Amino acid sequence: MEKSFIIILLFTLLSLSNSATRVKVDDLFNGLYSGDVYSGYLKTTISGDELFYIYMPAQNQDPNAPIMLWLNGGPGCSSLFGLLGEVGPVTADNFANEFKFNDYSWNKEVNLLAIEQPAGVGFSRASDPEYKWNDEKMGVNLLAGIKDFLAEFNLQGREFYVSGESYAGIYIPTLATHILNDDSADKVNLKGVLIGNGLTDFDTDVERSMVEFGFWHGMISFETYNLFKKHCPHKPDELHPEENTNESNDNFYPRNVTRRCNEIRTEIRKNLNGSDIYGIYRVCPKGKRISENDPLYNNAQHTYKKTILNRLKQNNKNILKDDMVPENDIWPPGCNEDVFFDIFLNDPTIKSKLQADSSIYWTQCAALDYEMGQSYNFYSETMLKFPDLRVWVFSGTEDGVLSTLGTMRWINKLNFTVEKEWAQYYVGDQVGGFAQKYKEGLVIVTVKGAGHMVPQDQRASAYKMYSSFIKGVLPSEN
Repeated sequence: MEKSFIIILLFTLLSLSNSATRVKVDDLFNGLYSGDVYSGYLKTTISGDELFYIYMPAQNQDPNAPIMLWLNGGPGCSSLFGLLGEVGPVTADNFANEFKFNDYSWNKEVNLLAIEQPAGVGFSRASDPEYKWNDEKMGVNLLAGIKDFLAEFNLQGREFYVSGESYAGIYIPTLATHILNDDSADKVNLKGVLIGNGLTDFDTDVERSMVEFGFWHGMISFETYNLFKKHCPHKPDELHPEENTNESNDNFYPRNVTRRCNEIRTEIRKNLNGSDIYGIYRVCPKGKRISENDPLYNNAQHTYKKTILNRLKQNNKNILKDDMVPENDIWPPGCNEDVFFDIFLNDPTIKSKLQADSSIYWTQCAALDYEMGQSYNFYSETMLKFPDLRVWVFSGTEDGVLSTLGTMRWINKLNFTVEKEWAQYYVGDQVGGFAQKYKEGLVIVTVKGAGHMVPQDQRASAYKMYSSFIKGVLPSEN
């Protein structure tokens, strides 16, 4: 009796030490993919918060294959969008309304993991829907979830990489910093980060680069562009330095501007209207373009960004002075969100296969109460302390949201030394883009013809870039 009790107690303790859940998913894509698929929930440091994940082991079944975590941004957008639309073995093109096998899947030779985070995003469960998030809290809780995953699948110590896009340009450096500074016994074996069209530095990213991008792509006239530079401020302290409390914030943050500036901003918005700013050569299908009077523009389109802007406007303490008025939003309407993934993931049969919480209605982006930050210091300080960490940034050249111009500008601010100069790489017999390596370890890769969602827009070029990153060689050498 005593021996049996001890055995039961040990089994219980072992079970409690690994708190993740998992299910092997049966035929998620209706015969399109025969590889293993797992899903489940991961615990965090917040009691009751559980992060939903989908895990797709490497197709080559290498028992020592590294792990690649994929993160979408927002903040508050689901990584399942990237998994199902960009990097997974079965994907759907923008507005295609059907899945196809992806010949350029990122899990060919790497174990691919997508986690919906922070809690409250996608199928992830939040104990407090009103919880106030910031990058630090996100990093701590995501790291806890990753460790829970590694323990569940017995992958502790395996080579680990992180990739993602957009606000993941801040998620990933924050997470990487927590991993690199972790001295615990179950430390994650982080080898590199790969960040696409990432938000990094408000001095160069977002609106300033959006206007410049529009000008250089023939969408804004020379006269309007010069008027914008003359009459519209680019940093909060250019208007009211005595009231400025934000360091290095570009005009993504709402301020008060002159009426003349607002006239120019309205003109720019009108010029950018009609194009998909996430990829200016993307085509909005008939009936899918959003007008400024469409309720979807205020609700579905760019929900996360507009929610943040509205909250910041409410907290804006600047006093209107002289000719100052609240600035007009320069962000243009574009294509309506593709609801294909919403329909798929909210199908009761799919929810059941995934063992996702049936009470949750999946949406691509959640309107979190999230205090946004920046990640420039990761490149100027943190990565320099860890020279063995592989750090690559990639950029779709047709993205107007977080443009290549902005990325090149904040890299230039670092004053790094070029080791391998700007050079073409080829995909087949066509130029796929350019790459440059710095002695400090940073690599920048552009992907020609891609917008904000690089692996969806240019699958072959994105795969060449990604596989080169895993191998640690430039695309021109792969």
